[in-house]
Amino acid sequence: MLSLTKELEHSFEYDGQCYELDLSFDNVLRWYELLEDDEIDDYGKVSMAFEMFYSACALDSELLVAGVDAIADYIHQEPYGHYEDSTGVGTSDPIRYYSYSQDADAIYSSFVEQYGIDLIQQQGKLHWDKFKALMAGLNDKTYFRRILSIRMRDTKEMEGQEVANMMELKQYYELDDNRSVEVQDTAMNDIFSALKNEATH
Repeated sequence: MLSLTKELEHSFEYDGQCYELDLSFDNVLRWYELLEDDEIDDYGKVSMAFEMFYSACALDSELLVAGVDAIADYIHQEPYGHYEDSTGVGTSDPIRYYSYSQDADAIYSSFVEQYGIDLIQQQGKLHWDKFKALMAGLNDKTYFRRILSIRMRDTKEMEGQEVANMMELKQYYELDDNRSVEVQDTAMNDIFSALKNEATH
Protein backbone atom coordinates (compact mmCIF):
# COMPACT_ATOMS: atom_id res chain seq x y z
CA MET A 1 0.00 0.00 0.00
CA LEU A 2 1.31 3.43 -0.95
CA SER A 3 2.34 5.63 1.96
CA LEU A 4 3.11 9.34 1.77
CA THR A 5 5.29 9.13 4.89
CA LYS A 6 7.34 6.00 4.18
CA GLU A 7 9.71 4.95 1.43
CA LEU A 8 8.48 2.56 -1.23
CA GLU A 9 9.26 -1.11 -0.70
CA HIS A 10 12.53 -2.10 -2.41
CA SER A 11 14.01 -4.89 -0.31
CA PHE A 12 13.30 -8.10 1.60
CA GLU A 13 15.22 -9.26 4.67
CA TYR A 14 15.71 -12.95 5.42
CA ASP A 15 18.00 -14.61 7.94
CA GLY A 16 19.97 -11.42 8.47
CA GLN A 17 20.53 -10.78 4.78
CA CYS A 18 18.90 -8.08 2.68
CA TYR A 19 17.69 -8.88 -0.85
CA GLU A 20 16.96 -6.13 -3.33
CA LEU A 21 13.47 -6.29 -4.84
CA ASP A 22 12.40 -5.23 -8.32
CA LEU A 23 8.84 -4.04 -7.74
CA SER A 24 8.45 -2.07 -10.95
CA PHE A 25 4.91 -2.40 -12.28
CA ASP A 26 5.98 -4.26 -15.43
CA ASN A 27 7.83 -6.87 -13.39
CA VAL A 28 4.70 -7.59 -11.35
CA LEU A 29 2.66 -7.78 -14.56
CA ARG A 30 5.18 -10.31 -15.96
CA TRP A 31 4.36 -12.49 -12.96
CA TYR A 32 0.66 -12.32 -13.85
CA GLU A 33 1.52 -13.29 -17.43
CA LEU A 34 3.59 -16.18 -16.11
CA LEU A 35 0.55 -17.47 -14.22
CA GLU A 36 -1.24 -17.86 -17.58
CA ASP A 37 1.49 -20.11 -19.02
CA ASP A 38 0.23 -23.71 -18.86
CA GLU A 39 3.54 -25.08 -20.16
CA ILE A 40 5.40 -24.21 -16.94
CA ASP A 41 4.70 -26.22 -13.77
CA ASP A 42 4.00 -24.57 -10.42
CA TYR A 43 7.51 -25.04 -9.03
CA GLY A 44 8.97 -23.60 -12.21
CA LYS A 45 6.71 -20.56 -11.94
CA VAL A 46 7.72 -19.91 -8.35
CA SER A 47 11.43 -20.34 -9.11
CA MET A 48 11.12 -17.95 -12.06
CA ALA A 49 9.20 -15.50 -9.88
CA PHE A 50 12.01 -15.47 -7.33
CA GLU A 51 14.55 -14.74 -10.06
CA MET A 52 12.31 -12.02 -11.55
CA PHE A 53 11.81 -10.15 -8.30
CA TYR A 54 15.18 -10.71 -6.61
CA SER A 55 17.48 -11.01 -9.66
CA ALA A 56 18.99 -14.10 -8.03
CA CYS A 57 18.42 -17.83 -7.60
CA ALA A 58 17.11 -19.13 -4.28
CA LEU A 59 19.89 -21.10 -2.57
CA ASP A 60 17.46 -23.33 -0.67
CA SER A 61 13.75 -24.13 -0.47
CA GLU A 62 13.28 -22.15 2.76
CA LEU A 63 14.55 -18.96 1.15
CA LEU A 64 12.42 -19.67 -1.94
CA VAL A 65 9.27 -20.10 0.15
CA ALA A 66 9.96 -17.05 2.33
CA GLY A 67 10.84 -14.90 -0.66
CA VAL A 68 7.80 -15.70 -2.77
CA ASP A 69 5.55 -15.60 0.28
CA ALA A 70 6.67 -12.01 0.91
CA ILE A 71 5.87 -11.15 -2.71
CA ALA A 72 2.45 -12.83 -2.49
CA ASP A 73 1.58 -10.89 0.67
CA TYR A 74 2.74 -7.68 -0.95
CA ILE A 75 0.75 -8.16 -4.17
CA HIS A 76 -2.35 -9.18 -2.22
CA GLN A 77 -2.58 -5.97 -0.23
CA GLU A 78 -5.97 -4.31 -0.25
CA PRO A 79 -6.84 -3.01 -3.74
CA TYR A 80 -6.97 0.70 -4.44
CA GLY A 81 -10.05 2.45 -5.67
CA HIS A 82 -13.77 2.53 -5.13
CA TYR A 83 -16.00 1.40 -7.97
CA GLU A 84 -19.78 1.59 -8.16
CA ASP A 85 -21.90 -1.14 -9.68
CA SER A 86 -25.06 -0.48 -11.66
CA THR A 87 -27.12 -0.10 -8.46
CA GLY A 88 -24.88 2.70 -7.23
CA VAL A 89 -23.52 0.50 -4.44
CA GLY A 90 -19.79 0.95 -3.97
CA THR A 91 -17.29 -1.87 -3.82
CA SER A 92 -13.59 -1.75 -2.99
CA ASP A 93 -12.98 -5.04 -4.84
CA PRO A 94 -13.12 -4.50 -8.61
CA ILE A 95 -10.70 -7.38 -9.24
CA ARG A 96 -13.12 -9.63 -11.12
CA TYR A 97 -13.79 -6.98 -13.74
CA TYR A 98 -10.41 -6.65 -15.44
CA SER A 99 -7.27 -8.39 -16.67
CA TYR A 100 -3.84 -6.82 -16.87
CA SER A 101 -3.02 -8.68 -20.07
CA GLN A 102 -6.39 -8.58 -21.85
CA ASP A 103 -6.96 -4.91 -20.95
CA ALA A 104 -3.37 -3.80 -21.59
CA ASP A 105 -4.33 -1.51 -24.48
CA ALA A 106 -7.09 0.16 -22.47
CA ILE A 107 -4.87 0.64 -19.42
CA TYR A 108 -2.03 2.04 -21.54
CA SER A 109 -4.21 4.49 -23.46
CA SER A 110 -6.00 5.60 -20.29
CA PHE A 111 -2.71 6.46 -18.56
CA VAL A 112 -1.64 8.48 -21.59
CA GLU A 113 -5.05 10.19 -21.82
CA GLN A 114 -5.39 11.21 -18.18
CA TYR A 115 -1.84 11.53 -16.89
CA GLY A 116 0.28 11.89 -20.01
CA ILE A 117 2.23 8.85 -18.78
CA ASP A 118 3.60 6.41 -21.37
CA LEU A 119 3.75 3.10 -19.49
CA ILE A 120 6.13 1.62 -22.05
CA GLN A 121 8.65 4.35 -21.24
CA GLN A 122 8.06 3.76 -17.52
CA GLN A 123 9.01 0.07 -17.60
CA GLY A 124 11.58 -0.65 -14.92
CA LYS A 125 10.93 2.77 -13.34
CA LEU A 126 7.34 3.14 -12.10
CA HIS A 127 6.85 1.34 -8.78
CA TRP A 128 3.91 -1.07 -8.44
CA ASP A 129 2.37 0.97 -5.61
CA LYS A 130 2.39 4.10 -7.75
CA PHE A 131 0.95 2.21 -10.71
CA LYS A 132 -1.93 0.84 -8.63
CA ALA A 133 -2.73 4.25 -7.15
CA LEU A 134 -2.75 5.89 -10.58
CA MET A 135 -4.86 3.10 -12.06
CA ALA A 136 -7.42 3.47 -9.27
CA GLY A 137 -7.55 7.20 -9.93
CA LEU A 138 -8.52 6.87 -13.59
CA ASN A 139 -11.75 8.78 -14.22
CA ASP A 140 -14.94 7.50 -15.81
CA LYS A 141 -14.13 9.07 -19.18
CA THR A 142 -11.05 6.92 -19.76
CA TYR A 143 -11.18 3.88 -22.02
CA PHE A 144 -10.35 1.49 -19.18
CA ARG A 145 -13.08 2.78 -16.87
CA ARG A 146 -15.64 2.71 -19.70
CA ILE A 147 -14.85 -0.97 -20.25
CA LEU A 148 -15.25 -1.64 -16.52
CA SER A 149 -18.59 0.16 -16.59
CA ILE A 150 -19.83 -2.03 -19.44
CA ARG A 151 -18.78 -5.23 -17.67
CA MET A 152 -20.45 -4.13 -14.44
CA ARG A 153 -23.64 -2.78 -16.04
CA ASP A 154 -26.92 -4.39 -14.99
CA THR A 155 -29.34 -4.85 -17.89
CA LYS A 156 -32.44 -5.56 -15.76
CA GLU A 157 -33.85 -2.06 -16.16
CA MET A 158 -33.13 -1.91 -19.90
CA GLU A 159 -35.52 -2.73 -22.70
CA GLY A 160 -35.48 -3.58 -26.40
CA GLN A 161 -32.61 -2.27 -28.49
CA GLU A 162 -30.85 -0.86 -25.43
CA VAL A 163 -30.53 -4.36 -24.00
CA ALA A 164 -29.35 -5.76 -27.34
CA ASN A 165 -26.73 -3.03 -27.68
CA MET A 166 -25.46 -3.53 -24.15
CA MET A 167 -25.29 -7.32 -24.49
CA GLU A 168 -23.27 -6.89 -27.68
CA LEU A 169 -20.85 -4.60 -25.84
CA LYS A 170 -20.63 -7.01 -22.89
CA GLN A 171 -19.83 -9.86 -25.24
CA TYR A 172 -17.19 -7.81 -27.06
CA TYR A 173 -15.43 -6.82 -23.82
CA GLU A 174 -16.01 -10.11 -22.00
CA LEU A 175 -13.07 -11.33 -19.95
CA ASP A 176 -11.41 -14.62 -20.76
CA ASP A 177 -12.07 -16.87 -17.77
CA ASN A 178 -8.42 -17.71 -17.10
CA ARG A 179 -7.05 -14.17 -17.52
CA SER A 180 -8.99 -12.16 -14.95
CA VAL A 181 -7.00 -10.87 -12.00
CA GLU A 182 -9.35 -12.71 -9.64
CA VAL A 183 -8.60 -16.09 -11.26
CA GLN A 184 -4.87 -15.37 -11.37
CA ASP A 185 -4.77 -14.34 -7.71
CA THR A 186 -6.54 -17.58 -6.78
CA ALA A 187 -4.01 -19.54 -8.83
CA MET A 188 -1.18 -17.66 -7.10
CA ASN A 189 -2.59 -18.56 -3.68
CA ASP A 190 -2.90 -22.23 -4.66
CA ILE A 191 0.67 -22.35 -5.96
CA PHE A 192 2.16 -20.75 -2.85
CA SER A 193 0.06 -22.91 -0.51
CA ALA A 194 1.24 -26.08 -2.26
CA LEU A 195 4.84 -24.92 -2.12
CA LYS A 196 4.60 -24.18 1.60
CA ASN A 197 3.11 -27.61 2.27
CA GLU A 198 5.92 -29.31 0.38
CA ALA A 199 8.57 -27.32 2.22
CA THR A 200 7.18 -28.13 5.67
CA HIS A 201 6.80 -31.90 5.11
